[in-house]
Amino acid sequence: MFKVYVLVLVRFSGLAVSAPVLGSRSFPVLAKIGLAAMTALIVTPSVAALPQTLASEPFPFALTGVRELLVGLILGFVMTIIFAAIQVAGEIMDMMSGFALMNVINPALETQAPIFGFFLYIMAILLLLAINGHHLMIRGLVSTFERIPLGGLVVRERMLVEVARLGSGMFADGLMIAAPVAGAILLAYVVLGLLGRVVPQIHLLAVGFSFTIATGLLVTALVMGIYLRILDQMFGQMFRQVSALIRTMS
Repeated sequence: MFKVYVLVLVRFSGLAVSAPVLGSRSFPVLAKIGLAAMTALIVTPSVAALPQTLASEPFPFALTGVRELLVGLILGFVMTIIFAAIQVAGEIMDMMSGFALMNVINPALETQAPIFGFFLYIMAILLLLAINGHHLMIRGLVSTFERIPLGGLVVRERMLVEVARLGSGMFADGLMIAAPVAGAILLAYVVLGLLGRVVPQIHLLAVGFSFTIATGLLVTALVMGIYLRILDQMFGQMFRQVSALIRTMS
């Protein structure tokens, strides 16, 4: 039973270090360890009986542990794709509005992030917590034990193709999120161009920055409700993708 608990703990640890919110560097390491340990302790008695006895030798047992770690890491990676799409959208919005000249530090990722991307990232995290997405992440990993027994992960071509397809969809999602602001700023550039032809005395470089930034902020405020609905749909799609990926891994 102790070996089963260790393997369950390793699978949960993979999720705890790679999933959004749970894998954030702002989340204390001791809290991650405690959450993984307590969740594994609760889940271990309900794990189905194994078709064969677990290996007692160190190397085969460690190899089984690596497989369990991969299960958690893959699921966490798929869940993180949504937030990568948000970063892509922020880069597009900042590049077009003029905010690309400055970045802020994202404490969750400990990296520099675009201002719009950081704002959307925080909003997505709050929405995910509001809909109990962190609970759904844990439930999703618990459901893997029904389809993928301990040591039963087999890396198939179909699973790799599915992960690659989800990664490629990141850019399409980013463009969809950035579309309202990017379209409005593109229209603002057209207006500035026409204004420059009509009134050549205007210094477009000085006026353009303030105008495009104001346009980006105004449109973001106006479409905030749309953004929340888009993010909610993306989170629902994310959990459906996790379920489909689990089926390919079983």
